[in-house]
Amino acid sequence: MKKVLLTLLFLIIGQTGFASCDIQSCVAPYDLTSGFSRFFSKITGQNFIASKIGESLTKKAIKKEITSGKIDVNLKSFSTRDLKAGRFKSLEITGKDVVVDGIYISYFNTKTLCDFNYVVQDKNGKVIVKEDIPVRVNVVITEDDLNSTMNSSDYKRMLSDINTIGGTLNLFQIVSTSVKLKNGKMYYIMKYALPFVRKPQEIVISADLCIHNGEIILANTNLVSDSLALDVHSFSKILNYINPLDFSAKILENKNARFNIQNVKISNGKIDIDGQVTVLKDKE
Repeated sequence: MKKVLLTLLFLIIGQTGFASCDIQSCVAPYDLTSGFSRFFSKITGQNFIASKIGESLTKKAIKKEITSGKIDVNLKSFSTRDLKAGRFKSLEITGKDVVVDGIYISYFNTKTLCDFNYVVQDKNGKVIVKEDIPVRVNVVITEDDLNSTMNSSDYKRMLSDINTIGGTLNLFQIVSTSVKLKNGKMYYIMKYALPFVRKPQEIVISADLCIHNGEIILANTNLVSDSLALDVHSFSKILNYINPLDFSAKILENKNARFNIQNVKISNGKIDIDGQVTVLKDKE
């Protein structure tokens, strides 16, 4: 039961890669234990105890995979035997102030959408997803989260790679980056150095968050301030390449699931993202 639940959890919480998909329909329950067995498991309290043990195990396992944060798990099962076999009603995971792989997230909530979910474990210990598992996802990322992510070693390494190319071509070098969220827009602040210019320059670009081909992109970019009056369009591709939201997605994405983004909105210094992950059924 432990391996089945934990593998499913990591499939779900690792799905921040943005790719469009069709909403999957739920299948009717099958392979369940008899009605009497489920009834007996419920009235004797076995099912309740098994669910609590499953919640505790999954919470501990998730905490081993994150740097910090609070995790809550709510698991509902049909019966003890069904849960051991990988069949359960629903699974909900809530995280607050979570840090994973240098990515900062103030809040996330994932909850399975079907009343029947089924995964099994083969003789080699590999967990197989028997049916597609659609999961509702809500993520809240604050301005402080984005700036903390941009201070992570992986993000700085990405900027260093860009600077290496810029240095080879005798172009600008990125000195520092930060963001602000205000009036429904993201403001990207970049300090950069130019050849033969002693003092670092600063450019501020405002952008809207939009969904395009299943990805969150920075659109409608406008130059707010630039000491050297550079063309904002020359920065557009670079800006999306170093978009901290897209960076977070690429770090956490997993090919075993698809994410259909339904809404993204900036308000009160935070970004709300709503969508649906579908953990894909394994081919047998």
